[in-house]
Amino acid sequence: MASSQKNSPYDFWNEALSEAVIYGHLTLFKDGVDGAVIPDPEESGLFRRSVGEYHGQLRDWRATIPGSEKGVHLREYSDRYELHIDRFDPYKHPLKHLVFDSPGTLFGLIGAFFMSAMFLGIIRRKR
Repeated sequence: MASSQKNSPYDFWNEALSEAVIYGHLTLFKDGVDGAVIPDPEESGLFRRSVGEYHGQLRDWRATIPGSEKGVHLREYSDRYELHIDRFDPYKHPLKHLVFDSPGTLFGLIGAFFMSAMFLGIIRRKR
């Protein structure tokens, strides 16, 4: 990966996205290579803040791959960025994303829905 000092934030993150698409994932340490600092993902114009299943990260970022159903998920940790490719971009295919890329979240939402429905049913019966 090229040094961030030679490239704009857009070029740096675009290259990182390309590598992640090829390999399926990519880890970048914040101190960079040879002391080069990795630019903030927001400065690239490619990523927007998002949410994701919690894995200890500070922030989540997402990017869209034009002409593809796939999406890019970037987890920001205190010392590194972990980038992976989702089968389905949550902005283009939210239900497919939950089913195939984030089933834990889907089951949590279903469970919360049924617990709420049961709670409301109990309250209605007591009236």
